[in-house]
Amino acid sequence: MARYMAIIDVTGEAFGALLKNPHDRKKAIEPFFSAIGGSVEHYWMGVGQNRLYIVINMPDNEIDMQAVSMMVFGSGIANAMDMVRLVTSEEAVTAMKRASELSYQSPTD
Repeated sequence: MARYMAIIDVTGEAFGALLKNPHDRKKAIEPFFSAIGGSVEHYWMGVGQNRLYIVINMPDNEIDMQAVSMMVFGSGIANAMDMVRLVTSEEAVTAMKRASELSYQSPTD
């Protein structure tokens, strides 16, 4: 499973709907992610911002991730969204070890 963080700039219209019907959006989106083989690990709202920070675990599959992006924008809840692939500290150490084995010649060399 791959871990991603979605950073979503939410529309005023979406916030207006939440004010009319306050509810736990993490619980509301969990069935969607479960249906495509994923899970919601964290769901945060930035204080004083119009941003959501959602950490999801998904099969490492670009088609499903693009489908998630299309669904978010198609729903009209987002002005913008960044999807960041996250690695654990253990995975980062593995990447560091791999990078130390590689060689690279800079174009300025």
